[in-house]
Amino acid sequence: MFKNLISFLTIVFVLFTAGELQAQKNEGLFFVFLNSNPDKPQISDDEKENLQAAHLANLDRLSQEGKLLAAGPFEGGGGMLVLDSENLEEAKSLVQTDPAVKANRFRTEVLNFRVTGNDLCGAKEPYEMVTYQFVRLISNPDYFEDFDEMFRGNRMFLSDLMNKNDFVIMHGAFSEYNDGIIILDVTTPEEAEKIIKEHPSVKEGQLSYDVKSLWIAKGTFCKR
Repeated sequence: MFKNLISFLTIVFVLFTAGELQAQKNEGLFFVFLNSNPDKPQISDDEKENLQAAHLANLDRLSQEGKLLAAGPFEGGGGMLVLDSENLEEAKSLVQTDPAVKANRFRTEVLNFRVTGNDLCGAKEPYEMVTYQFVRLISNPDYFEDFDEMFRGNRMFLSDLMNKNDFVIMHGAFSEYNDGIIILDVTTPEEAEKIIKEHPSVKEGQLSYDVKSLWIAKGTFCKR
């Protein structure tokens, strides 16, 4: 279905062999974006294969150590991770253990993360791969209007969205400025965009957004 995602297939199957995770605490969670690096060095096919094997082995190690809670690729390249770590510095150091990161295959972002709707559970065997639409909400640094009103609007929108629909898989925040993620079980990015355009902070220009298709094991995210 997606191109160049064979490696991530292996990642997802490796991650959850330990069984179901418990509900996650909000403290110590970090969200990692593995953004494709357009300026990555050119390497041979053999080097790519060896690097990919090392990348997967590192993710397996982090999973076995209980540090890696979720992982999945985006259509078009790149992917996401959720880490359980003592602090931001440790989370960044864990990301830097990835041989693919060391080789500049990705540009990384490591962000404090709070789960604000539903939870992380972990997939169970037999694994079923699913596609969700992943919405990243990005705060506008030039917005200086009534933040309190925006926060109220954000809470009301997300509460209403979850209570009236069953397609909201999870949402979480990176800061107090409404930026974060919403994961939706809808078919296309266009459907997700139609939903997110109704977000009051998007309408007011306090948030912009980016929508990508996410491929991950069903059950990684769970509904309470």
